[in-house]
Amino acid sequence: MRRAAIVAPVRTPSGVAGGALSGMPAEWLATTVLSAVIERSGIDPLRIEDVAMACVDGGLAEVPAIGALAARGAGLPHSVPGFLTDRHGASGLQAVITAAMMVQTGAADVVVAGGVECTAAPTGPPGGADGLHNAEELARYYGIDRQAADEFAVASHRKAARAWRQGCFGAEVVPVGVAGFGDHRISRDEGVLDDLSTHTLAGLAPLLRRGVVTVGNMSAHRLGASACLVVAEDRLAELGLTPMAFLAGWAAAGCDSDGPALGAAPAVAKLLGRTGHSIHEVDLLEINEGYAVEVLALAAAWDLDPHDRLNVNGSDLALGHPVGATGLRIMTTMLHELSRTGGRYALEAIALGHDHGIAALFESAEVDTPTETPRGARFHGSAPRRFGRHRA
Repeated sequence: MRRAAIVAPVRTPSGVAGGALSGMPAEWLATTVLSAVIERSGIDPLRIEDVAMACVDGGLAEVPAIGALAARGAGLPHSVPGFLTDRHGASGLQAVITAAMMVQTGAADVVVAGGVECTAAPTGPPGGADGLHNAEELARYYGIDRQAADEFAVASHRKAARAWRQGCFGAEVVPVGVAGFGDHRISRDEGVLDDLSTHTLAGLAPLLRRGVVTVGNMSAHRLGASACLVVAEDRLAELGLTPMAFLAGWAAAGCDSDGPALGAAPAVAKLLGRTGHSIHEVDLLEINEGYAVEVLALAAAWDLDPHDRLNVNGSDLALGHPVGATGLRIMTTMLHELSRTGGRYALEAIALGHDHGIAALFESAEVDTPTETPRGARFHGSAPRRFGRHRA
């Protein structure tokens, strides 16, 4: 089976409700990232065969043909049809996976994967009431108190702010032009608070009586879009494309539990079992920060230091949750960081509810030696442990 290469992943800045991106049509944001992918990769637009676009919730009703609209806006021919993917908060990642399956099976050689948030209004706590109650149960089960959750949220904001100061986000973020305002462009994430402190968060009331979760230590709705090319490995040289990474495997799974559940954990276990890896071989680990307690609980369950290799540039708590784009936004940030630090493997995991989730493993395209397929594994990818150079 052909490997699927990830080329030129980009994202827009994330925008808060009522901010600079409010009122922008979803197709405008989607067109912005698609155009940037074409420009940065240098691909001939006529070689692109389809667009897998994620746009969930109200967007499905409002912009049913957003993949085709974005394709037209980016100058792709009418022969590129475009279609929608939907897996709730992981829809952007699912767009990449679907595009990869098309490439791996020979159904296409070049597919654009994209995700855009189409819902302008806030969506409430991640996962709704069930997600909130599960987060509180996790906090009690793993002994995570309010201070620990607030400290993790503050750290997410500070890491994202530091990433901006140090230029880490510069290569992945595409400025968004504001229609009707000439050369005015939005180039930085809104909602990242460098001066946030636990003292500030301590003044917020919990969402549930005597609870741990507040609006300060859970993710908030954002606007934004992200996209990349997914290309067959044996077409890269012909097309003159340089990949950033290869999809090494993915899995979706759920669990049947009466107690508190770690939504992403079953998918990660299934993925690692398929690929023959362990969590300790992964140089970068990105978990969507729906709730701070959810990530802290996963770190405890996996015996990981939550400040090492995990969400090193911040995640949803600081950058927000643009539902249709989140999965691809996380992948984009993760792969750019993997390239900067010289790591080999990066793993993305997203909880899709309290009892199920999805995970994907990526291998850097800059690795010199090819990997060998472990016995019994469905996907390639076993290699000596090689950590990237990371700050704690």
